[in-house]
Amino acid sequence: MKSRGNKNASDFGEVKVQHARKGLTFFLGFLFVLSLIMNTAVIMSGNIMLIVVYMFVPAIASILTRLLLREGFADVSFQLGSVKVWRGIGLGLLIPMLICGITYSTAWMSGIASFQLPVGGTFETYYHALGLQYLPTPLSFVLMVVVAGIAGSIINLIPVMGEEVGWRGYMLTRLVEAKAPRPILLSGLIWATWHIPIVISGMYVAGPSVLLSVLGIYLCIIPFSYITAQLRLATGSVWPSVIIHTSWNSVIQGPFTRATTGEFSDVWIGESGLLTAFIIIIAAIIVSRTEKVRELT
Repeated sequence: MKSRGNKNASDFGEVKVQHARKGLTFFLGFLFVLSLIMNTAVIMSGNIMLIVVYMFVPAIASILTRLLLREGFADVSFQLGSVKVWRGIGLGLLIPMLICGITYSTAWMSGIASFQLPVGGTFETYYHALGLQYLPTPLSFVLMVVVAGIAGSIINLIPVMGEEVGWRGYMLTRLVEAKAPRPILLSGLIWATWHIPIVISGMYVAGPSVLLSVLGIYLCIIPFSYITAQLRLATGSVWPSVIIHTSWNSVIQGPFTRATTGEFSDVWIGESGLLTAFIIIIAAIIVSRTEKVRELT
């Protein structure tokens, strides 16, 4: 009886592995075709707003796969009912602020770049509406970062979900279930590579050197994927990975970028900066020491 039970469990496990691999095959196929279409549209039109549409490609690829294989959507896990999930959401808001704070403070103090209080546009409105002009500059900037992180996470929630429902809501979990070697690393490689066409075109993280921009994207996104994966796997919910993604986009593209000037500073800071990559790698190493991530790396 025990032997038969073990065999049944083994057969079930093998079926699950094969199903996950089949799902990955369809997902990556849909992802490739849809990405090719959207990259062509974005690059040929030169319309940067189409990048927002491009962000929905991973989610669409995962939805098509789920419908084709009749998998349902329960495992995406939008649950919010546990302290663990809310703690993950809090970390998702905080971690990008800390990484950017360390990165940009180092750049400003070392002379790699110069600090200027970000004003104009949306920030001018925030600045005066919150009365930040009456506070010392360091404090007003910190508060601006916090506001941008929280408000930006809400404003950018939908397009970022377009990525995360695909990346962490489907691809990551299927790579784990399919027993792919180093699933988190592999998910990071796919995530980074997906950005490369618009980087090469100069429509995203354009810097003085395309080669350095491409290198920087890989060095930033792959270790960042370890952090997002930990939040997803440890909480069992996709929300923390959504929030860390929205918070990251909001603070690094918003106050930190607008507060920084300097020739060739893009080589060192920003979303493909080498200094940014170094700080993210350190953060990823710390996160990867946690048991759940260590088992998958």
